[in-house]
Amino acid sequence: MNAFSKQQKLFFLLSLSLVLIYVYLQISGFFVIPRPQIFPDSIRYMKLKGEFGFSPPLIPLVYQLLGENVEALANVQLLLSICSWMFLAYTVARSLRNFYLKPLVYFLILGLSLSHIISIWNKTILSESFTLSIFVCLTGVWFLFVQNHSYKKAVAIMIISIMFVLVRNANAYVLLMLCGVLLISSTVSRLSAHRRYYLAIAAMCFILLPISNAVSDTKNQWTGYFLNVLSTRILPDETLRTYFKNHGMPLTETLMSRSGKWSHEDNFAYYNDPELGQFREWLYAHGKSTYVRFLITHPVYLFVRPLHDLHDMFFSSRLIYYAPKGYVQTKLGKLFDYASAWGLYPVYIFLTGILVGLNLLWACSKKSPVSWVPLIMILLVYPMAVLVWHGDSHEIDRHILPVVVQARLGFVLLLLFALDAVCKKRD
Repeated sequence: MNAFSKQQKLFFLLSLSLVLIYVYLQISGFFVIPRPQIFPDSIRYMKLKGEFGFSPPLIPLVYQLLGENVEALANVQLLLSICSWMFLAYTVARSLRNFYLKPLVYFLILGLSLSHIISIWNKTILSESFTLSIFVCLTGVWFLFVQNHSYKKAVAIMIISIMFVLVRNANAYVLLMLCGVLLISSTVSRLSAHRRYYLAIAAMCFILLPISNAVSDTKNQWTGYFLNVLSTRILPDETLRTYFKNHGMPLTETLMSRSGKWSHEDNFAYYNDPELGQFREWLYAHGKSTYVRFLITHPVYLFVRPLHDLHDMFFSSRLIYYAPKGYVQTKLGKLFDYASAWGLYPVYIFLTGILVGLNLLWACSKKSPVSWVPLIMILLVYPMAVLVWHGDSHEIDRHILPVVVQARLGFVLLLLFALDAVCKKRD
């Protein structure tokens, strides 16, 4: 027993050492960067501007509370990122039954957060840092909730979910998909004692979508995204163009001249050109509903077309453009980037299939109920990717970032819980 206790202490100290090294790497890499990186959207958030769109309210609110101090904002982003990833690592380690896997948990999860797709946002003044941190916190709370159901944890999930939507409108669709999963699981689950929690969370997830859409519609935020899709995908394609023309879209030479141009180009010509007045009437009255109807009635295009841009979505190298000047990635972060390279994609698909099967087996047999968390994460990856791809064609690699992180984190979690189940079976 004493020998076992010494081993536990050794692995605890190893885990603690990994955490301290992680904090050092994050802080040292952060302060090497001379100043935060700012983009036009950064200024729009800080000044609460956005004549052609509505910013998610939580981002401008945080910026205003900090007095538009970009240094202070960057510090808050770093602190929230470090705390959220450490919290997730703790909740996952707490969920594993095999004590000796806990250092591996901290190494994989904290190491993943050092990869450039995550670490570049610590000192970049955009919404991505907050979005990723809140998503990671939400995942951690779900692990705690599945392990030990309670109304306090259910309330925590609801509060963080609301913040998740307030930081990014599109996250309401993530929660809608989660709502469907929760309703199904609540119906077929024999854990009736906890069903009320899942139904309450599902109801909250369902309500958030129409509220988010209503806010978006009041400021016509959706128009900028749709116009990008119109310019780059609909107008250049005769079949798609004809569909929208048959559904009332005024197809004029002036509109066709916008083909291939983003919604903000030529001084926001889509919104200002008097010759596009009739088009704007159709856009505000029928544009969104027509586009949604088109996607619903063309399921092959809806689900298959995004596969053509799979590389750009999940393995884009352009994200480094958003990194602040002076950003230097750690060797550990580079290791995780190499492990996520496009060339290994077939291997990951194969391994993910195996890991999903193993975790599903143990989750259904109740040997590892927490395995449902990474399973659902992986299940929602492609539907979310489809939503992002059809939602906007501009900066798609940045917009799909949370889905990419979800996919990579989901794979790591599947691996950890599979190892835990295998080790437990051998004991």
